[in-house]
Amino acid sequence: MKAREDAHERPRQPGKIRSVILAIAVHGLFFALIVFGVTWQSRPTPPLQAELWDKLPPGPPASAPKAAPEPPPPEPPKVEPAPEPPKVEPKPEPPRPEPPKADPKPEPPKPDPAIAEKKEREKKEREKKEKERKEQEKRELERKEQQKREAARQEQEKKEREAKAAAEAKSRAEAKARAEAEARAKAALEAASQARASEIDSYRGRIRDKIRGKANVPDTVRGNPEVQVRITILPGGEVLDAKVVRASGNRIYDEAILRAIRSASPLPVPPASSELFPTFRDLILNFEHER
Repeated sequence: MKAREDAHERPRQPGKIRSVILAIAVHGLFFALIVFGVTWQSRPTPPLQAELWDKLPPGPPASAPKAAPEPPPPEPPKVEPAPEPPKVEPKPEPPRPEPPKADPKPEPPKPDPAIAEKKEREKKEREKKEKERKEQEKRELERKEQQKREAARQEQEKKEREAKAAAEAKSRAEAKARAEAEARAKAALEAASQARASEIDSYRGRIRDKIRGKANVPDTVRGNPEVQVRITILPGGEVLDAKVVRASGNRIYDEAILRAIRSASPLPVPPASSELFPTFRDLILNFEHER
């Protein structure tokens, strides 16, 4: 039975121990790197120092190249702690040179009271002259402004006088033209009135002459009787009516005049379209017997 178990026993795997050791070494190396990195980051940076050399030191002697040894058989890597960087002690700083001391300034000379008084007096005189100059300029400016205002006032008065004179001349010219126009209109009206009256008298005289030519007054009428008659005339001169307004005292003479008026129809009157005809619609005439 035991021989059967040995026959079925698993064969050993070569290199198992070596791989375990290698894994442990790698993990240790990672752990050391982490610790070293944290320590290095938290350590303050040391100050930098520089050394001055007059001459460079001689370098190390060149060694002859050695033959490369045969590589040893590979061994499992050993975990070693990371070496700490060497500490650099800061060197003391050299003493700074003291700044040069400034030379003491000499004290300014004390002013002479007479010179100071003279300068003060000259300053006051300059200020006084400047003030007088400014006042003089101000008075001159005011005088010029006053002259400008006076010239402007005189110019304005002159313009007003000229405008007033022009207005008066225009008013006189307009009044004269108006008077002349009125005189011409009056003269024209008088001339027209005279012409109208003359034309009316002309028509009245012709009417009277025609009626006288038709009058048949008997020889028995004596003296100079005068009768006033009203004649109503139609357009064209036809007599519509005739009657005595004021009798002469001689009935025979009055009737003879009335017969003559009807016989003389149509009477010589202006045309119906004339402005004179309305004067002859109701015409009053006086007739005096002459022998």
